[in-house]
Amino acid sequence: MKIKFLISFLIFISCSSNATTNIIEVNQNILNNLENLETSEVININSSNYTIINYWASWCLECIEEHQYLIQLSKTKGFENQVYLVSFQDSRENAIDFINQYGRGEINYVTDPESKMAIYSGVFGVPETHILLNNQIIKKFIGPLSLENLQEIIISYSNE
Repeated sequence: MKIKFLISFLIFISCSSNATTNIIEVNQNILNNLENLETSEVININSSNYTIINYWASWCLECIEEHQYLIQLSKTKGFENQVYLVSFQDSRENAIDFINQYGRGEINYVTDPESKMAIYSGVFGVPETHILLNNQIIKKFIGPLSLENLQEIIISYSNE
């Protein structure tokens, strides 16, 4: 009996993915209340094109691994100015140190001071990446992005 359970469990786990596709509506007021991480200026996200939102933190080891993929994505034709990294439950100082250490790319680094966007978007933790279009989350990647995830995003969600 234990063997059957173990085999069933392993099959279930192997079929799971870190991507989900439930559509979630995001209130435009929330998208307009993020702040630039370094200047504290209010940032307005326009999701009329495909927009990439990544939640990260300086204390997250997996965030370090995926950061280079996000930099690559931000420099890819069709994603210019459409990649936003939201510092999640972290201090500005630590987040800025992270950016200075691991690179900037063409990424918009923002903060969600009261975690409103994260709460309304159903963020489980970091790292987590959302694809937005017309104020709707059309896809979520829970956990770190892989090279395969990056390729899927480029092929499926380019604004070209």
